[in-house]
Amino acid sequence: MNYGRLEGNDVLEERILGKTNLKVKALGFGGIPIQRVSEEEAIEVVRRCYDLGINYFDTARLYSVSEDRIGKALEDVREKVFIATKSICRTESEFLQELDISLKDLRTEWIDVYQLHNVASKEDWIKISSRGGALEAAYKALDRGKIKHLGITSHNSSILTEIVKKDIFEVIQIPYNYLSLMAKEELLPLCNKKNVGTVIMKPMAGGEFSRADVALKFILKDENVDVVIPGMMSVVEVEENVAITSHPYDLSADDLKLIEEDKNRLGTQFCRGCDYCQPCPQEIPISNILRVESFVKRLKGTDKLKELVKGSKEKVDSCIDCGECESRCPYHLPIREMFHEKIEYIDRNIK
Repeated sequence: MNYGRLEGNDVLEERILGKTNLKVKALGFGGIPIQRVSEEEAIEVVRRCYDLGINYFDTARLYSVSEDRIGKALEDVREKVFIATKSICRTESEFLQELDISLKDLRTEWIDVYQLHNVASKEDWIKISSRGGALEAAYKALDRGKIKHLGITSHNSSILTEIVKKDIFEVIQIPYNYLSLMAKEELLPLCNKKNVGTVIMKPMAGGEFSRADVALKFILKDENVDVVIPGMMSVVEVEENVAITSHPYDLSADDLKLIEEDKNRLGTQFCRGCDYCQPCPQEIPISNILRVESFVKRLKGTDKLKELVKGSKEKVDSCIDCGECESRCPYHLPIREMFHEKIEYIDRNIK
């Protein structure tokens, strides 16, 4: 799809992020993929987002070098953008330590939206909200001006629905796409009713959908969505996504047919590239291996593709069968079983 060259920052729709009243562009930036490219490439990608009008940038302490790279790219325009990051820590002391690291790496004195990350269960919430938990730390950080707005993320719509009812958070972040529809049923309408900002992750299921335009239009036509944050690891992807979201979100009959084809092709057992399975004690690049078909589609014939899968068989062979990755996967994938299928695919398709 070619919409011509894009310049300026007035082509993206602007929406209000719930009760934060932040005026965000409907297309934001997801900071996971820039871990997988060089620092120079990462900074170029983030800066191109800014040049084209994207003003909401999402990252996390868990995303290794992502915060540092976003900080370097946006330091000189800090007051013109909104930065969101998050911590998986559950205790007050750990949370405050991570926040200070984030502030340093992001080269800023404040975080616009700071989120309690990957709250997957009632047990997680009990730890966070109990005395000495991360929620107490978050309130202190708000009072000190280190955090402007407080959010929460999860892959579990049911958990977030119950938490939103407590009227604590201004923003939630949840996966939502045409293969993950749970958020659409109750959570997103509830957020709209309570004026809680909605940030949508995994709109393209980690790059597994056939066409980005169909995936993004499906999300952005939903009136209960404020901002969608696809991960982007190249300037080309940035420009394509901006072009897509600068036009009407109507889905054609062919688009709807493609959605059904993707549903039939992918089923439910595929990697979304969230990297919550990491770190692996054997340093196996789990998501790179599980998502190899997606990388072949996007990078076929390039040195970058060969680099991503280099030594994959040897790395998988080093697996000690501990199962830690599977216990952390929010989609409960049988990762160890999937490894062998992916290695066979690599042997057949990448020389």
